[in-house]
Amino acid sequence: MKKFSLSKNERIKEKKIFDKLYKSGKIVLSKNKSIKAIYLAEKSQEPCAKIAIGISKKAGKAVWRNRLKRLIRNAYRLNKLQLLDLAKQKNLNIYVLFSSLSLNQINCPKVKYDFIELEVISLLELIHKKINSLFN
Repeated sequence: MKKFSLSKNERIKEKKIFDKLYKSGKIVLSKNKSIKAIYLAEKSQEPCAKIAIGISKKAGKAVWRNRLKRLIRNAYRLNKLQLLDLAKQKNLNIYVLFSSLSLNQINCPKVKYDFIELEVISLLELIHKKINSLFN
């Protein structure tokens, strides 16, 4: 597996996992409260970190939503090593679902990568701290 790729094995596709996330996942908000993440960590024999990105149709038109998803996916892909290391150290499956909270096409018609990357990094750091404190 390449270091900075995002393969199909690293994406959440099963409805069962989405249901678990919505039912018992923990919610964290980014620094500027524009992106939220729902995460879940559980013990496993084969540790991994999987993500999904869900943007509501109310957030904006398809082109804008797809750009936002692409930016979030790229920011995660380049900064995922910390989360993967935690999963391997503690033998965990970590599932994360990113979604926009206050970001929409009306408030922010031109989404910049730098802004999204800072938000995703802040979310990953929060998730890392919370999981680390839970499984110590």
